[in-house]
Amino acid sequence: MKKINEGKAEIFVPDESLTRKSDTFYNPAMEHQRNVTVAAARLSRAKCVLDPLAATGVRGIRLIKEAGVEKTVFNDINPKAIKLIKKNLKLNKIGKRFYEIRKKDANVLFLEKEKFDYVDIDPFGSPIRYLRSVGYALKKNSTLGVTATDSGALSGKFAGACFRRYGIIVSETDFAKELGIRVLITSVLQNLATHNMTFEPLYSHANHYFRIIGKIGYGPDRNLKKIKMVSYCPKCHSKIIGIETVCSNCKSETAVIGPLWMEKIHDREFCARMLPDFGFQNKREIELCSEENDHPFYYDLHRVSQSLKTSSPKVEKVMENLRSSGFDASRTHLCLTGVKTNAGIRDLLKSF
Repeated sequence: MKKINEGKAEIFVPDESLTRKSDTFYNPAMEHQRNVTVAAARLSRAKCVLDPLAATGVRGIRLIKEAGVEKTVFNDINPKAIKLIKKNLKLNKIGKRFYEIRKKDANVLFLEKEKFDYVDIDPFGSPIRYLRSVGYALKKNSTLGVTATDSGALSGKFAGACFRRYGIIVSETDFAKELGIRVLITSVLQNLATHNMTFEPLYSHANHYFRIIGKIGYGPDRNLKKIKMVSYCPKCHSKIIGIETVCSNCKSETAVIGPLWMEKIHDREFCARMLPDFGFQNKREIELCSEENDHPFYYDLHRVSQSLKTSSPKVEKVMENLRSSGFDASRTHLCLTGVKTNAGIRDLLKSF
């Protein structure tokens, strides 16, 4: 064991590197996401929190110390994790009135129907096995965070795995990270619909994993028209909402993807409110989220240029040309060479 500091927490973590076979784990690469979680919980005014896959307990400890959470339930099926959580709570001098510790399968705990203001699902791999039951643990107007590390399946690289796990058809595209985010949001919506719940995205992130945070509401039927099929041309990168088997731009065969959530993947105002809350190590991502438009699917200018066999233009130049032609255009937090716009592929190419 070694002792580390994260935020206002001081915790013991395992010495070994993170693997699927680890008894307990601490992932330092997720510190930025725990920063975001603390900010989101503070803005959501969460008082009662469930960390169903608590591992070292670092997230829950930080929520108590930094976000004003009055009670956190730490849960982990692994007895070694429970022992470590107790050790870290003692290290941080957190009184027993602020926490409870459970040692159960997360789905068993969800089915007990105890309600929380904030629940965070952060598994190693796909979160799908937890999504059907988590609705039992969510209050109205509560907040849900979900992480997925099966990035190959979500982003279109392993289409078969995505269909088996999530029931959604994917393909390789130039907007892989946004595709993964939208698959994850769609899956959350589909599973919460069985509880008559809906999910309003507040924040999204994609790197070597996918992460979403959103507000829970009721009445999923209003979202039916916001989940659609998409036709994508792998040759010219045209994107059409709806089913179109032949590309209207270059006449090539398209890949039909979906069903997918087609509305916003984060809330710009919410992200802007997070900015002053903490000194993020990666503050630029949150800034981009607060400025990014909501048009579905960015164009990766690098990938488009490769298809055209030309050099990639500067993002700012393309955005300026699009705006001068009357289109919306912004950067995206999901891709450094990406542009989000309501322009079609033909108008995009004119802006190069």
